Amino acid sequence: MNKVFSKYVGWGVLALGVGMAGWVQSAEDQSWPPKLKGAKHGTVKIQSEGFLKIPAAVAATRAKPGVVDFVMAREAPVVDLAFHGTLPNRALNGTGWSAWGDICVAGDGRVYVGLGDHGDEAGGQSHAYLYCWDPTDRVLKQIVDLNAIVPRKRGEPTWSKVHARIAEGADGGIYFSGTLNDGNLANKPVYKWSESLPGGQLYRYDPQTGMATVVGAFPPARCTATSLIDRERNLWWCNLETGSNALCALDLTTGKIVYKAPDGSMGFNRNFALAKDGTLFFNGPNGALWKVESPTHLVQTKTILPNKGMRASTSESKDGFIYGVSMSPGVLFRYSPARDEVIMLGPDFGAGDYSTVCVLSPDERFLYYLPGAHGHAYSIGTPVIQYTIATGQRKVIAFLREVLESEYDYVPGGTYGVKLSADGSTLYANLNGHAGDRIRPKGMPSDGFGLTAFVAVHIPESER
Repeated sequence: MNKVFSKYVGWGVLALGVGMAGWVQSAEDQSWPPKLKGAKHGTVKIQSEGFLKIPAAVAATRAKPGVVDFVMAREAPVVDLAFHGTLPNRALNGTGWSAWGDICVAGDGRVYVGLGDHGDEAGGQSHAYLYCWDPTDRVLKQIVDLNAIVPRKRGEPTWSKVHARIAEGADGGIYFSGTLNDGNLANKPVYKWSESLPGGQLYRYDPQTGMATVVGAFPPARCTATSLIDRERNLWWCNLETGSNALCALDLTTGKIVYKAPDGSMGFNRNFALAKDGTLFFNGPNGALWKVESPTHLVQTKTILPNKGMRASTSESKDGFIYGVSMSPGVLFRYSPARDEVIMLGPDFGAGDYSTVCVLSPDERFLYYLPGAHGHAYSIGTPVIQYTIATGQRKVIAFLREVLESEYDYVPGGTYGVKLSADGSTLYANLNGHAGDRIRPKGMPSDGFGLTAFVAVHIPESER
């Protein structure tokens, strides 16, 4: 294992660079991110009945044909909100600071999330970071600079996104990978790969030492935006981008590639599902659901999932079901690996929205998800959805937008990362979003990107 350093950076290290001195009034003079009003150590605790207010745009469509209805929670959650701090600039490059991958709740309760700036990666001028949320002290800290793990030489590319999942291994390490603005272009001549950085790599963060190391590398000039960890078998599955997509598996002990599927064997490449017996399911090139029964055996199932296939999926439940959401439009489904049978359960929200991740509650009574992932969740109020498996009821735990925008000048735009605490009482989400009108700097569009945030939604006991 190639051991390299990762500098631990907390809120106090670059305090002057993240606007810790006071509430910012000028959108053009402020550092980034702006300071949160009333925050303690970068986090604000929010209690508001406004979370239960249904936005007018949502209310206007509830009775339309094809729109699935919902009930509203009766008790508002408490929400912790923190901006990702210690950022070098405002990244006013179009997309800017953004979060693209699923997050991790570790066994000790800490939460790991990532973000990047969509910067000039070919020119070595982009940034990507890993953060840790400690639920005990309610502080979000930057812990890894991805581009410091392997020091760059002039002309070498830098990571601009954390798109693949962050996951805890059986050894307690936190596994993650960086990628480019578009990993499919990784083999273009503009990217000057080297012996120490031949392409995408798998990294491991050690919570005990605060160090990040290189575990292994993908084939040269290939990156990944999609991954899934199999802790029992110590495997890290990913999709190799660049040209034709293909599954790949790395052994977490050796860091070696133990399986690579033929190029072109992957279809829609943004989600995998793992059964309890280790069978990995993925979207095949012909619209069918495929599976890997052994490290060398690909099998097409009888199931064809509509709407481009699965975009999100849960682990397999105790009664043998994998739940998920199709790509476009977003429709909930239940799949039985044993029977190779899928049942569609209706739109995730509205007439079918875009949900990139869903999680099964520990008691397996509920699914949780946030529709509107790709920036536009604010147009539907940024709802937090609880789906009751037994009845099919969709309950909105909170509409986040109005309170966060009116009180904290933050417009939450959607998420690619959602997880639950071990007891199911707290839902964590790594949010994209943009600054409200009053503090939004010139050059930042109001499109759901540019200012990222982390929220901990404490679900009232009466609502679960």
